[in-house]
Amino acid sequence: YSGVNLDSFMKTITFQKITTEGILEIGKTIEIMAEAEGLQAHKNAVTLRLKQLKG
Repeated sequence: YSGVNLDSFMKTITFQKITTEGILEIGKTIEIMAEAEGLQAHKNAVTLRLKQLKG
């Protein structure tokens, strides 16, 4: 086994998918966590999504 292999040069990209029911359930928590972590754009995205879903 070598210390350097093909995986050393690969970029891993992860993503998550949330259902409408899921975002309605944990959306407020996501907003709080995003704000605490200084991720204002993420908070804004969730806020807008919640407003859209709630009408």
